[in-house]
Amino acid sequence: MLDRLRRRVAPGAVPLNRSFANWAAVADPSVVQICHPEWRGVRASTYAFGDVVVETTDLTDAARPLAAELIEAGAATVVVQAWVPGTEALLHAASAAGLATRMVFHSSMPQHGADHHEGEAVTRAFDLADDGVIGRVGFVKDGLAEAFEAMGHHAWYLANRVPRLPPFEREDLGDGLDVGVFQHPYWRKNVTTQLSAVAILGGTAHIMAKPDVGYLSLPIVEYGELAHDRFIGLQASVDLNLVVSLSECYPMSPMESYAAGVPALVSRTSALFASDPELYALTTVGEADNPTAVAAAARALFDHRDEAVERAATWLAAADDDAAERWATFVDPD
Repeated sequence: MLDRLRRRVAPGAVPLNRSFANWAAVADPSVVQICHPEWRGVRASTYAFGDVVVETTDLTDAARPLAAELIEAGAATVVVQAWVPGTEALLHAASAAGLATRMVFHSSMPQHGADHHEGEAVTRAFDLADDGVIGRVGFVKDGLAEAFEAMGHHAWYLANRVPRLPPFEREDLGDGLDVGVFQHPYWRKNVTTQLSAVAILGGTAHIMAKPDVGYLSLPIVEYGELAHDRFIGLQASVDLNLVVSLSECYPMSPMESYAAGVPALVSRTSALFASDPELYALTTVGEADNPTAVAAAARALFDHRDEAVERAATWLAAADDDAAERWATFVDPD
């Protein structure tokens, strides 16, 4: 069943794209992260944690040579971010080579129930942990670690770190209210509801991809998938971003939006801003599947956008310190 997570790739060796020129240029090679280049949220989260990154669409054939390469480079810990195809092969090879192994999941329990392969990957990771192949299993969704501990599995909570934005350029989108809804039209991303809320607001929606819903009649600009710097620039160019998902873990794009000075409305499905009740009330909406509720919350946030951006910056700085401490403990090989 886990083969469902395998993407179609061309025959032959799958490339390993590194975040560094060569190992000699790496100041601290002790922790190496692995992620999939096409899983955009996971990829952004991986880079935000700060340690060096190797990107690949499939680890199967690279497992043994990569484990040997990491040992030679002086790595002590390897972290796989989400279940990249071939993850199990790498974890076995890395463990056998003496590396400390870590697995991080970016999925929520609604996903585990709706998308069977997501839950199966977590189950398999705990099996490998019981067998000593994986040293620690972490989750960026708050509440999951506690639930798994109650079910007899040892689990760690890891909040995402605040992303460092690449250089970007803002775009002139013209007059009127411009609202970003830059999620894929996948069931839990709730894009149709959010676009309906933009219609209520009387704005123009700037989107990645339009849902296949014929009744959506409002100004929409569709961009497709963008390079990261262009995406960040576009997020920074609108007046407001909507990230009102039906299920979320610890979303990266709202943090990117606030870092660029643009407020982002989110659903009450993550720990983002939750420890500041006033900021949480201002930046979130509870009834995520009601376009009227989303529009009302968006309007209130927009009316207090300067306050929201300022308070969010303070909150994110403190949250990032906490996330960094959690990460350092999690990846420690001892």
